[in-house]
Amino acid sequence: MFYINPFDYVNKNDVRKRVLKIKKKNQELNNRQLCEMVIKNKSRWCAASGAVTALPGAFPGLGTVVAVLGGTALDITALSYFMSEMILEMSAIYGRDLNIPAASREALWVFVSAVSSDLAGKGLARAAAARMGRQAVLKLLQELLLSLGIRVSQRSLLKIIPVLGTVISSAVNYYICKKIGAIAADYYEKSSFSEWQGTTIDI
Repeated sequence: MFYINPFDYVNKNDVRKRVLKIKKKNQELNNRQLCEMVIKNKSRWCAASGAVTALPGAFPGLGTVVAVLGGTALDITALSYFMSEMILEMSAIYGRDLNIPAASREALWVFVSAVSSDLAGKGLARAAAARMGRQAVLKLLQELLLSLGIRVSQRSLLKIIPVLGTVISSAVNYYICKKIGAIAADYYEKSSFSEWQGTTIDI
């Protein structure tokens, strides 16, 4: 079975341009502070997507059904995309060359580990991920994202309530992106890219 890689939909050239622009405009900030800016920005986008997916709940009947059933799928798609962008931007901030496959392998592992850590309280070991291979890691990522989407849905069932539901859904998405971003930023701040030389995961 083929598993979709969320990183496939992120334009790495655009990521590099954004990072160069951020660094140029904020030369007084260190890499961790730049990552905090990225996390804040992506969290806002995730919050906006949560608000948008909750809007149908403002309309009784069919709108409520769309908000509850379709909201999870839309939420997880948006969260996956914005968090993939966020992690690649952090990678570039810490000097990774996004044209090198190892940088993408590392970013994929960071994403999987951060999501699994947020859900289960512990991340996926790098060595275990390397042994799993591409398809197995992507399968795990999508299972984790589905679990995350279900949790988002459970926490934001009040999205069916007009106005209040929009606020709650937005807040939940903001919190999740910010928390996963912090986990990813901690990794990039403390880890060396040389550790990924020879790692077998390929995205």
